[in-house]
Amino acid sequence: MPLDPIEIVSKIDRPPADTFDAFLSKVSQWWPLETHSVGPYLGEPAPTVAVIERHEGGKVFEVSATGEHRVWGTIVEYEDGKRIAFSWHPGLSEAEATKVSVDFALADDGGTIVTLIHSGWEARGEQADAMRGNYLTGWTDIIQNRFTGFVNAL
Repeated sequence: MPLDPIEIVSKIDRPPADTFDAFLSKVSQWWPLETHSVGPYLGEPAPTVAVIERHEGGKVFEVSATGEHRVWGTIVEYEDGKRIAFSWHPGLSEAEATKVSVDFALADDGGTIVTLIHSGWEARGEQADAMRGNYLTGWTDIIQNRFTGFVNAL
């Protein structure tokens, strides 16, 4: 039986274009690289750089302390200022990729409603249910606390 997607919604007090730009251009500043990156799982120092490229076919990746690019996913949808979606498999094979989409909608007060949906858990096989539970906690903290707090403080 398929697992339900994770959906995280957060309200940000900045316009969608600014929020979208912060999500992509400033990811190294709000993403918890010290705990949510591939390097530490390999026994290496946490990376200090994460990149989200701005085009379909682009990559989401971290740059290791030695300069190696470790791909987390590939951009599958890109609408500048409004939406980005990517495969998601940090530290895993592409065969185990799930999908993350993030929408940036104009709120009535001029701010932004950010909606993250993480789906495709079946690709994770027997670990799908446990991984979904971990990501539910992780995405909630990352989007509702770290990202929202970061952008609102700009």
